[in-house]
Amino acid sequence: MKTNDALVAILKKSHAQAMAGQTVSMDEVKIFMKNKVDELTSKVDARCVAESI
Repeated sequence: MKTNDALVAILKKSHAQAMAGQTVSMDEVKIFMKNKVDELTSKVDARCVAESI
């Protein structure tokens, strides 16, 4: 699939969801992004890494 085709498909799906009332507020987006950044940047406990599974 070409990049433009993929973008058009994403936009069509997004538009269809918005028309169906499936929307997300900016506050929800901010909370999700903050949680995701925290998750990806949190330090790993060195003991957990050293322990065998």
